[in-house]
Amino acid sequence: MITAEELLERILILTTVNSTLIHALITIEAEGDLDSTQINQLASGVRAVRESVKQTLGKNNNAPSGSSFVDDTIKVILTHLERIEAALDSYATSRDGKTPKIKVKEPILATQQLIAEASEDLAGLTGKPFQRRLSIIDPDKLLPPIQQLLDKYSSRSHLLLPNYWFESCRELFRYSEPRDVIKEVTHIASQVFYTLARRFLAEAPCAGLLQELARRGSMGTELTSRERNQIAGASSEFYEQLANALESNSVKSSISEAKRNLRSFDWGPADVEKRVVGVVHRSARELVDKAADSKTMSDTERIIHAELSRYICNLAANLHSLPRFNQQLTDMKV
Repeated sequence: MITAEELLERILILTTVNSTLIHALITIEAEGDLDSTQINQLASGVRAVRESVKQTLGKNNNAPSGSSFVDDTIKVILTHLERIEAALDSYATSRDGKTPKIKVKEPILATQQLIAEASEDLAGLTGKPFQRRLSIIDPDKLLPPIQQLLDKYSSRSHLLLPNYWFESCRELFRYSEPRDVIKEVTHIASQVFYTLARRFLAEAPCAGLLQELARRGSMGTELTSRERNQIAGASSEFYEQLANALESNSVKSSISEAKRNLRSFDWGPADVEKRVVGVVHRSARELVDKAADSKTMSDTERIIHAELSRYICNLAANLHSLPRFNQQLTDMKV
C-alpha cells in the first residue's frame, strides 16, 4: 500500500516533469504554432492536475497533520502548476492579441532553467548535504538479494528481527547526492546487511532461535510506524555524521569514535538473549576493524565503514527501547 509520503513524491515528480515538458512545448515550437484547441487542452489539464492534487491531499488521512515536509511539498507542487498556468495564459493572450512572438534562439536554456529551479525547490525541502527521498533508489539492484534471502526463510523463521535490519539497510537507499558517496555507502551497506541477515537466518544460534519463534507463532513480522521512525532517525544521524566526517576528512577521528561506540555497545537488560545481540556486535566490530586495518581502501571508504559501525551500534541500542523487539529478545533466552 502506498504511503502518504510516497504519494506526495510521485505527485511532485509528475507535476514537475509535466510543467517542464509543457514549458518546452511553448518555448521550442519553432516549427509551427500550437493551435487554440491545444492551448486550451494544456491549460485545462494543468488546472485539473492542480485541483486533483488539492483533493488528493485533502482526502489522504495518512498525511501527517502539520508536517513541514507535507506543507513544503504542497507549496512546491502548486508553485510549478501556477507557473505553467501563467505561461499558458500569457501565450494565449499573445496569440489572441496578435502580439508578435519572440523567437527563442536558445530555447533549451529556458527548459534548463526550469529544471534547475525545480531542483532548487526540492533541495530546499531538506537543506542537507545528503537529501532524503521518499522512494528507494537502487539502480545497481543491491537490495533484491537480501529480500530473496528473507523470502527463502520466511516459511520457517520468524522475520521480525531480520526485517528490522533489512529496513535499516533500505533506509540508506532513500538518500541522494552526492551520488559518488551514496554509491559507496549503498554498496558497502548491502554487503554488510546481507551478511547480517544470513547470520540471523542460516547460522547458529540465531537460526534455531528464530525457527523456534516461528513455531510458537508469536508477534507479527512487519514493522510498525514507530519502529520505522526509529530507523529513519538513526539513518538521518548516520548521514549527518558522515557529512561532517567527510568534510573534515579525518579518518583517524572517525575510527576512534566508532571504536568508542563499540566499547559502549548497548547489550540490553540482563534478561535478553545476548548471543543474538552478539551477532550485531560482531558486524559492527568487523566494520571498525576493516576501517582501521585496510591498506587498500580510500579515505572515503574507511570513513564510511567507521560510520556504518556507529549506525549499527545505534540501531542495536534502539532495539531495547522498542517493546516488540525487547520482548522477542527476552523470549529467545533459554
